[in-house]
Amino acid sequence: MEFAAKKTIKMAMVSGAFAATALLSACSGNSVAGSGSPAKTEAATAAAAEQVPDGGGQGAAPGGSGSGGSAPVSNGDVDCSRDGGQVGAPGRPKMDLIAVAATDGTTPGCTEAFTVITEYYQKLPQAEGPGERVLDVQGKWTCARQADSAGGSQGAVVCGVPNSSLQLETRPSADAGKTPAQQVRKFPNTTQAVQFTGYDAAVQMVRFQLVTRLPGGPDNSHYVPLDGKTYRLPLQQGGTVLSAASLCPGESVTIDDQGYGTGPCSQDQLLRHLKNGDSILAQISVNGADQITTVKEIYHP
Repeated sequence: MEFAAKKTIKMAMVSGAFAATALLSACSGNSVAGSGSPAKTEAATAAAAEQVPDGGGQGAAPGGSGSGGSAPVSNGDVDCSRDGGQVGAPGRPKMDLIAVAATDGTTPGCTEAFTVITEYYQKLPQAEGPGERVLDVQGKWTCARQADSAGGSQGAVVCGVPNSSLQLETRPSADAGKTPAQQVRKFPNTTQAVQFTGYDAAVQMVRFQLVTRLPGGPDNSHYVPLDGKTYRLPLQQGGTVLSAASLCPGESVTIDDQGYGTGPCSQDQLLRHLKNGDSILAQISVNGADQITTVKEIYHP
């Protein structure tokens, strides 16, 4: 099924095809309370230097009514994959997730974009026809896959809301022809303090915000978001997870002198917490391939 993605017209359902232009913003920064005292890394400092535009929410793209957007790629469109990672159905090429800007001034937010595309991939087994159309995503979205074409769509997905100007789509990555060494990494070979906020099963990545401890605050407390953005990275298979108190509860707290967990835990237990919506404060170590190798829960009373 083909979708005409025209930014100058409103959404209309015609024979199962639609055109749309932008999606609502649905993300906001949250204050974080935690423990420990990890130093800010170079990557975290650089991320903090990216200022939120006037009129936008924390982490918002220019002109947005919410937040969670990355930098515009063209005509106000937002490349959500720049911060959140690529997306794709199992066994298919990964693509960039684009929140499409509208001419009416609305600018999409990436949090809703990832939520919508993740649910679409989960519902593919019940999709309609060769275009894999799913009518009910998050209660209002319709998504479908475009046919492969000479123009290079490669089966891209387009999602929109009927009678609205909201649209998101996937596009072949600008890094598709690059070797792994040339691809942009987010936090290679760094250590970060983070607040885990969830797990995206469709892309098999954990979701988190960077955090930092306020100077002069009491030990093991007063952690706040660093830049308000949501990031996604995969866990390295067989990586280390160390619990302080919450991840793998025991008879006593298991921490070192900096407040980082030392109790052996498992990735499955970490993911179970994230899938349940638990918020976990932790220090992570990231390897050169942008995979999380070690998670140390940060203790807070």
